[in-house]
Amino acid sequence: MRHLAIVPCLALLLPACASTSSREVKRDCEHCPEMVVIPPGTAIVGASAGDRFRNPDELPERRVLIREPFAVSRYEITRDQYEAFVRATNRPVGGGCLTDRVKRGDWQPDAATTFRDPGFAQAGDHPVACVNWDEAQAYVAWLNAQTGGGYRLLAEVEWEYVARGGVKENLVYPWGNDPAKGCRFANVFDRTAMARYAGIDTSGYKVFDPMECEDGRLNTSPVGSLAPNGFAVYDVIGNVAEWVEDCYEASCTKRIVKGGSWGTLAHNVRIAERISYSAAHRDDSIGIRVARRLSRRR
Repeated sequence: MRHLAIVPCLALLLPACASTSSREVKRDCEHCPEMVVIPPGTAIVGASAGDRFRNPDELPERRVLIREPFAVSRYEITRDQYEAFVRATNRPVGGGCLTDRVKRGDWQPDAATTFRDPGFAQAGDHPVACVNWDEAQAYVAWLNAQTGGGYRLLAEVEWEYVARGGVKENLVYPWGNDPAKGCRFANVFDRTAMARYAGIDTSGYKVFDPMECEDGRLNTSPVGSLAPNGFAVYDVIGNVAEWVEDCYEASCTKRIVKGGSWGTLAHNVRIAERISYSAAHRDDSIGIRVARRLSRRR
C-alpha cells in the first residue's frame, strides 16, 4: 500500500479509555490471536465535511448501529501466527509482493519478496505483511478449523467503529484532527521513515508531507508497541494496513484496505480512507486483523 516508548492510552479523548486489564482477552488455541470483545454502539462511517482530505467515495458521513458485540484481534496477526498456519497447511509461499527493495522509491512487484522476507528486518512478533486478501481468507478458514468457528475479516463499518475506540465524534484520526500528534499512537510515515529516502527526488510528495514527528520506527514494529485505543485494540492505524471483508464496487473485482501503514502519509491514515486492491495483490505494508462472532455454531 503506497502513498508515499509506550505511552498512556488516549485518556483525554476517549470517554471510556480501556486498559488491557479492563477488557477480557481470550485466545482459542495455541496459535490463535488474542481477542477482545467490542461492545455494541453507533459507528460513525465516512469522512466529515470538515475533513480537507476527504474523497468522494468516503461520503456521505453516516451513522450505523452495531447491534451485537463481537470480538476482534487485539493485535494485527503476527509473522509467527501466520507462519503456524502456513506450516500446518503446507501452503505455498507466494511472492510478487509490491516493494521498493530493488530501487528505493520505486515500488514494483518482486518475485523474491514474501511474508518471510518483505524487504526489511522483522521478528516473529511483527505484523505479517505481503499477504493478499485470498490468503487472509485462507488464514481465517484455518482458524475456524482449529476452533469452534466464527472467525472472519472485519466489515468496513466494524473496522471504522473499532478504529474510533469509543470516540463519539467524527475525528479525522483516532487521536484527533492533528496528524502531527500521530507518532505517539501509530507507526506511520513520519520523519523517521523519510530518512529511507535521503537523496531521492521526493518532489511528487510536496503536497502531502510526512507527519511532522518522529516515532523511531523505520518499517514495522512489534505489535502493541504503541498505545491501545479505547477498546484496548492496538495498531488499528499504522504498522500495516488491514484487509477488510468488503468489496470496493459492485463487480467485486477489488477489495478494501484500511488503516494505512509504516509507509503511509498522514492524509492516507485517516479513519475514513478507503484503498482498493485486487484480492491477489500482495504489498509489503498490508496485513491482517480478524474478527469473530461471539455466538458460534459447532
